[in-house]
Amino acid sequence: MTRKTGTTGERAMLEGASGEGELLVEIEGPRHPGAVALYRLWQKLKPAGDGLPLRDDLGFERLTELGIVSNCFVIEPLDGGRDWRYRLLGTAITWLFGGDATNIPFSQHFMPEEAELCIRLSNRVAQSRKPVFLFGRFQPGDFSGTLETMSLPVLGRDGETVWLIGASFPVETKP
Repeated sequence: MTRKTGTTGERAMLEGASGEGELLVEIEGPRHPGAVALYRLWQKLKPAGDGLPLRDDLGFERLTELGIVSNCFVIEPLDGGRDWRYRLLGTAITWLFGGDATNIPFSQHFMPEEAELCIRLSNRVAQSRKPVFLFGRFQPGDFSGTLETMSLPVLGRDGETVWLIGASFPVETKP
Protein backbone atom coordinates (compact mmCIF):
# COMPACT_ATOMS: atom_id res chain seq x y z
CA MET A 1 0.00 0.00 0.00
CA THR A 2 1.29 3.47 -0.75
CA ARG A 3 1.49 5.68 2.26
CA LYS A 4 -0.57 8.47 0.74
CA THR A 5 -3.27 7.01 -1.51
CA GLY A 6 -3.86 3.56 -0.10
CA THR A 7 -3.48 2.10 -3.59
CA THR A 8 -1.40 -0.95 -4.36
CA GLY A 9 2.35 -0.62 -4.74
CA GLU A 10 5.20 1.25 -3.10
CA ARG A 11 5.77 4.56 -4.84
CA ALA A 12 8.86 6.69 -4.45
CA MET A 13 10.91 8.88 -6.73
CA LEU A 14 14.53 7.86 -6.80
CA GLU A 15 17.38 10.31 -6.91
CA GLY A 16 18.25 11.67 -10.36
CA ALA A 17 21.58 12.96 -11.63
CA SER A 18 20.81 16.66 -11.19
CA GLY A 19 18.08 19.22 -11.63
CA GLU A 20 14.90 19.99 -9.71
CA GLY A 21 15.38 18.74 -6.18
CA GLU A 22 17.73 16.02 -7.47
CA LEU A 23 14.60 14.00 -8.28
CA LEU A 24 14.17 15.10 -11.87
CA VAL A 25 16.45 16.25 -14.66
CA GLU A 26 15.11 18.87 -17.05
CA ILE A 27 15.78 18.23 -20.74
CA GLU A 28 15.59 20.74 -23.60
CA GLY A 29 12.79 19.04 -25.49
CA PRO A 30 10.88 15.81 -25.93
CA ARG A 31 12.81 12.70 -27.00
CA HIS A 32 10.40 9.78 -26.82
CA PRO A 33 8.42 9.47 -30.09
CA GLY A 34 5.13 9.76 -28.19
CA ALA A 35 6.33 12.88 -26.37
CA VAL A 36 7.51 14.40 -29.66
CA ALA A 37 4.11 13.70 -31.25
CA LEU A 38 2.20 15.31 -28.36
CA TYR A 39 4.46 18.37 -28.34
CA ARG A 40 4.08 18.81 -32.11
CA LEU A 41 0.28 18.65 -31.76
CA TRP A 42 0.40 21.22 -28.93
CA GLN A 43 2.57 23.51 -31.08
CA LYS A 44 0.18 23.15 -34.03
CA LEU A 45 -2.82 24.09 -31.84
CA LYS A 46 -1.08 26.92 -29.97
CA PRO A 47 -2.18 30.41 -31.07
CA ALA A 48 0.53 32.97 -31.81
CA GLY A 49 2.14 34.91 -28.98
CA ASP A 50 1.20 34.01 -25.42
CA GLY A 51 -1.96 32.20 -26.48
CA LEU A 52 -2.52 28.63 -25.35
CA PRO A 53 -4.45 25.75 -26.87
CA LEU A 54 -7.74 24.88 -25.23
CA ARG A 55 -7.75 21.74 -23.09
CA ASP A 56 -10.62 20.37 -25.19
CA ASP A 57 -8.55 20.74 -28.38
CA LEU A 58 -6.34 17.92 -27.07
CA GLY A 59 -9.19 15.44 -26.64
CA PHE A 60 -9.24 11.66 -26.47
CA GLU A 61 -9.71 11.29 -30.22
CA ARG A 62 -6.53 13.20 -31.05
CA LEU A 63 -4.50 11.48 -28.33
CA THR A 64 -5.77 8.09 -29.52
CA GLU A 65 -4.75 8.95 -33.10
CA LEU A 66 -1.24 9.64 -31.79
CA GLY A 67 -1.27 6.27 -29.98
CA ILE A 68 -0.52 7.86 -26.59
CA VAL A 69 -3.87 8.23 -24.83
CA SER A 70 -2.91 5.67 -22.16
CA ASN A 71 0.26 7.65 -21.33
CA CYS A 72 -1.47 11.02 -20.95
CA PHE A 73 -2.62 13.00 -17.95
CA VAL A 74 -4.48 16.24 -17.31
CA ILE A 75 -3.89 18.21 -14.12
CA GLU A 76 -5.66 21.24 -12.70
CA PRO A 77 -4.64 23.79 -10.07
CA LEU A 78 -6.35 23.84 -6.69
CA ASP A 79 -6.68 26.90 -4.48
CA GLY A 80 -4.84 29.20 -6.87
CA GLY A 81 -1.96 26.76 -7.40
CA ARG A 82 -1.31 25.92 -3.75
CA ASP A 83 -1.89 22.34 -4.85
CA TRP A 84 -2.67 20.45 -8.06
CA ARG A 85 -4.55 17.26 -8.85
CA TYR A 86 -4.84 14.79 -11.68
CA ARG A 87 -8.20 15.17 -13.42
CA LEU A 88 -7.52 12.43 -15.96
CA LEU A 89 -4.96 9.64 -15.95
CA GLY A 90 -4.31 7.19 -18.76
CA THR A 91 -4.14 3.50 -17.93
CA ALA A 92 -0.35 3.39 -18.38
CA ILE A 93 -0.03 6.15 -15.75
CA THR A 94 -2.28 4.35 -13.27
CA TRP A 95 -0.12 1.25 -13.78
CA LEU A 96 3.04 3.31 -13.15
CA PHE A 97 1.53 4.72 -9.94
CA GLY A 98 0.29 1.32 -8.86
CA GLY A 99 -3.27 2.68 -8.62
CA ASP A 100 -5.60 5.47 -9.65
CA ALA A 101 -4.71 8.95 -8.32
CA THR A 102 -7.51 10.77 -10.15
CA ASN A 103 -8.90 13.71 -8.13
CA ILE A 104 -6.37 13.26 -5.31
CA PRO A 105 -4.38 16.45 -4.58
CA PHE A 106 -0.63 16.13 -5.05
CA SER A 107 -0.17 16.92 -1.35
CA GLN A 108 -2.13 13.77 -0.50
CA HIS A 109 -0.86 11.52 -3.31
CA PHE A 110 2.89 12.17 -3.22
CA MET A 111 5.34 12.19 -0.34
CA PRO A 112 5.95 15.77 0.93
CA GLU A 113 9.20 16.40 -0.99
CA GLU A 114 7.69 14.98 -4.20
CA ALA A 115 4.48 16.98 -3.80
CA GLU A 116 6.39 20.22 -3.24
CA LEU A 117 8.48 19.58 -6.35
CA CYS A 118 5.48 18.66 -8.54
CA ILE A 119 3.49 21.69 -7.33
CA ARG A 120 6.44 24.02 -7.95
CA LEU A 121 7.01 22.64 -11.46
CA SER A 122 3.30 22.79 -12.31
CA ASN A 123 3.07 26.40 -11.15
CA ARG A 124 6.17 27.29 -13.15
CA VAL A 125 4.65 25.86 -16.33
CA ALA A 126 1.29 27.55 -15.69
CA GLN A 127 2.82 30.96 -14.91
CA SER A 128 5.42 30.93 -17.69
CA ARG A 129 3.00 29.33 -20.18
CA LYS A 130 5.99 27.29 -21.39
CA PRO A 131 6.28 23.49 -21.43
CA VAL A 132 8.66 21.48 -19.29
CA PHE A 133 10.32 18.20 -20.31
CA LEU A 134 11.90 15.93 -17.71
CA PHE A 135 13.67 12.64 -17.06
CA GLY A 136 13.37 11.03 -13.65
CA ARG A 137 14.05 7.72 -11.94
CA PHE A 138 10.91 6.38 -10.34
CA GLN A 139 9.86 3.34 -8.40
CA PRO A 140 6.08 3.59 -8.28
CA GLY A 141 3.73 0.61 -8.26
CA ASP A 142 5.10 -2.26 -10.32
CA PHE A 143 7.51 -0.06 -12.30
CA SER A 144 11.10 0.78 -11.50
CA GLY A 145 13.11 2.74 -14.00
CA THR A 146 13.46 5.98 -15.91
CA LEU A 147 10.54 7.98 -17.22
CA GLU A 148 10.38 10.80 -19.68
CA THR A 149 7.56 13.11 -18.70
CA MET A 150 6.28 16.45 -19.89
CA SER A 151 3.74 19.11 -18.97
CA LEU A 152 2.21 21.44 -21.55
CA PRO A 153 0.09 24.46 -20.56
CA VAL A 154 -3.48 24.62 -21.90
CA LEU A 155 -6.52 26.73 -21.05
CA GLY A 156 -9.16 25.05 -18.92
CA ARG A 157 -12.80 25.03 -19.93
CA ASP A 158 -13.33 28.46 -18.34
CA GLY A 159 -10.95 29.88 -20.97
CA GLU A 160 -8.78 31.53 -18.29
CA THR A 161 -7.32 29.03 -15.85
CA VAL A 162 -4.15 27.31 -17.03
CA TRP A 163 -4.28 23.54 -16.72
CA LEU A 164 -1.55 21.15 -17.80
CA ILE A 165 -1.71 18.21 -20.16
CA GLY A 166 1.18 15.84 -20.38
CA ALA A 167 2.39 12.33 -20.84
CA SER A 168 4.88 9.97 -19.23
CA PHE A 169 6.79 7.22 -21.00
CA PRO A 170 9.12 4.56 -19.59
CA VAL A 171 12.45 4.84 -21.39
CA GLU A 172 15.45 2.57 -21.77
CA THR A 173 18.64 4.08 -20.43
CA LYS A 174 22.14 3.13 -21.45
CA PRO A 175 24.46 1.99 -18.64
